[in-house]
Amino acid sequence: MKTIFIGIALLAMALPVRAQSEYAVSDIPVAMKSRADAVVRQEAITVDMVTPTKVRYHVKQAITVFNRGGEDKARLVIYYDKQTVIKQMSGRVFDADGFQIGKFTQRDFKDESAVSNFSLYEDTRVKYFLPAVTTYPYTVAYEYELELRQNLIIPAWRPDAYWDVAVQHSQYTFVCKQSDELRVSTTNYTGEPVSGSLDGRKTMTWTVANLPAQRYEPYSPDPQTYKTTVRIAPMDFSYYKQEGHYSNWEELGKWKYQSLLAGGLELPEKTVQTVQQLVQGAASDKEKAKVLYEYLQRKTRYVSVQIGIGGFKPMAASDVDRLGYGDCKGLVNYMQALLAVANVPSYYCIVEAGNAKRDIRPDFASMEQGNHIILCLPFEKDTTWLECTSQRLPFGYLGSFTDDRTVWACTPTGGRLLRTPGYGADVSTQHRRVDLVLDEDGTLSGHMETVFAAGQYDNHLEIAESNGGEQVKLLKGAYDVDHIDFSGIGYQKPIGEMPTLVEAFKLRLPKYAPENGGQVFLTANIFNRQPTVPTIKDRRLPVYINRGYTDEDRITYTLPDGFMLVAGAWNEEIESPFGQYQTSVMQAGNQLRYYRKLVLNEGMFPAARYSEFCAFINRVHTLDNRKAVLAKQ
Repeated sequence: MKTIFIGIALLAMALPVRAQSEYAVSDIPVAMKSRADAVVRQEAITVDMVTPTKVRYHVKQAITVFNRGGEDKARLVIYYDKQTVIKQMSGRVFDADGFQIGKFTQRDFKDESAVSNFSLYEDTRVKYFLPAVTTYPYTVAYEYELELRQNLIIPAWRPDAYWDVAVQHSQYTFVCKQSDELRVSTTNYTGEPVSGSLDGRKTMTWTVANLPAQRYEPYSPDPQTYKTTVRIAPMDFSYYKQEGHYSNWEELGKWKYQSLLAGGLELPEKTVQTVQQLVQGAASDKEKAKVLYEYLQRKTRYVSVQIGIGGFKPMAASDVDRLGYGDCKGLVNYMQALLAVANVPSYYCIVEAGNAKRDIRPDFASMEQGNHIILCLPFEKDTTWLECTSQRLPFGYLGSFTDDRTVWACTPTGGRLLRTPGYGADVSTQHRRVDLVLDEDGTLSGHMETVFAAGQYDNHLEIAESNGGEQVKLLKGAYDVDHIDFSGIGYQKPIGEMPTLVEAFKLRLPKYAPENGGQVFLTANIFNRQPTVPTIKDRRLPVYINRGYTDEDRITYTLPDGFMLVAGAWNEEIESPFGQYQTSVMQAGNQLRYYRKLVLNEGMFPAARYSEFCAFINRVHTLDNRKAVLAKQ
């Protein structure tokens, strides 16, 4: 009887403990688990702008991880430097039933320099932590606080930034003095923030709840256009003891020019004399600029420099001149100094660089926008743009890294928004001509020439600038055909209105199309086959084709005596809102002639047309892989 009583007592003691468990996976709504690798259970972010040089950034968040795909969200990574101080950080780990199975503090975090492999100088460090848990699901709860010693850049709130991660609850609160003037930008947020007060100071709070996991959809627009974001920019700011006020791009550009750019353009007298000699006899400002750009490319190389205010302030032109290197800011500033000696005006421009075209937002000036610097030469009838970090790009060509987007120019009179040039499908071309001989054993050998122009100019530029074994390795990666061999490799860059790269080489494909049962099965399109795109039911996002282009391939096969095309001749055309496609195979005497042309149109299309887009691309894929059947007669 006594034993039974003790057992009941122990059970009674256990019940309250289980009732107090946290973050049980069973508590997550079914809709939040659907297609989710992880779920943000709770997230509370508070930004307290005590003063312009003391901004507290406090975060509490709990994330349940269902599988390895959700690990990235559970990994806490915190960057810090002299302007960002870690005040505290800790956390706990819970099992599937919501019971704590571990905890950690700041000493458990790994701490490393955050110097990237392309950066020479950088004072940023990183602390990071990922629980050593291999049994899914589990939950990790973090709490940390940073102190930002500047308010020029306030971290934005992006509650649904990750693919395949659901959000049960996320809240963002900004606290400041009643007298502080702010500019606020919200994207894809329904409703207004909740306003309040805390100890006589004003607060604004944004909240989202029950956001299901979003899957990645190919050919979709920039996530910043459809995901929730809140940005805050104080009008009065301090940054590395530099103070200022702005409410628009003009004012911010004027502050940046006066505080960070002016005064760094002086050059040594010897360099001034060199510049004057170089431009002597040039017929126009554009000719002067071209000569000096080529001088910049010969004299300097790119390195990254991210120390203190150097994240925004360029190295002095005299230092770049002496050292022979600089980051994008320093090299643009140096090029400006060279041009100034020749009395050629230029604009220092901030751009959001990358293959995806992302504009500087015209309606919301803020310092965190942009990650790269380029140079604008505002000639009266022919505005020219320069990428000053490249030793390969021709004068006046930006390439896909910074083309066709709104940028922010800093001038003596203030900031201006400009747009870089884009290259349409009609000029962004790749024309290929191949002549091959098919031997009796199925080996192909011959010559190929490809001309890349405008938006496709830099497709093989890295290959063109390499040599030896590295060049062959890169070519084999570009032309991914088994056992392909190259010889006689050469590249040319003809001078013309559009940048053009000509690639030529001899090639050999051993036993590419051997005889099989008295027939030869030849995939006529060897080098340029369109990959498929996945079909997606219930497409949510518009179809976005980032940039258009035109590819044209002509391949002539000289056949062994007596070989005839017995099956597989075709001549097909496809017309679509997304582009056009033509392909044909025909025999003329002892030659088999293959032709292919694909035009892809840049643009945005409704989500409902994704199935039509899939049909177009996947039909192109099918035809690209079609075989011609040859037999000896």
